[in-house]
Amino acid sequence: MDAQTLTLEKDGHLYLFRYTSGSEDALIEELMHLADDRSVNFDWLDAATMSFQVAQVAGESLGELEPDELAMD
Repeated sequence: MDAQTLTLEKDGHLYLFRYTSGSEDALIEELMHLADDRSVNFDWLDAATMSFQVAQVAGESLGELEPDELAMD
C-alpha cells in the first residue's frame, strides 16, 4: 500500500500526517479530535482543509483504478 503524506504549517508548527489508502476515515476522525483539543493550535478550519485534501487524494486514487476494480463484491 502506498503511504500518503499531508502537511500543514501554522504559526511555527508543522503538522505531519502519514496514512495509507483505506485509513482515510481514521485520519479524518483524528483530525476532528485534534481540532477539538484546545491545547493545540489546530482548529476546525484546519481540520476541514486537511479533510478536503484527504478526499482529493482518495478521489485521485479511485481515478487510477480500472472500472472492474471499483465494482462492489
